[in-house]
Amino acid sequence: MATQVIPASELRKKLLNLIGQLEKVHDHYVITKRGVPAAALISYDEFTSLIATLDVLSDKALVKDIREGLKCAEDAAVYSFEEVFEEPL
Repeated sequence: MATQVIPASELRKKLLNLIGQLEKVHDHYVITKRGVPAAALISYDEFTSLIATLDVLSDKALVKDIREGLKCAEDAAVYSFEEVFEEPL
């Protein structure tokens, strides 16, 4: 994954090609306007992944649970489905 800077004027000429490129390689493009970063172009898959990550990170209780689960895994305090739910998977 590479981040490339592209002026808005150049983006107009290359947009369809860049979209096709994003579908194959998950590059990032920073679009500049008069030399100043103004927007970003990423693949739709990467966009949805980022939104899902933000949703998880914005849920403090979920983040706490994830941290506790990782700590349990580090401490080898891991339980099987059967042990937790007292029924076979």
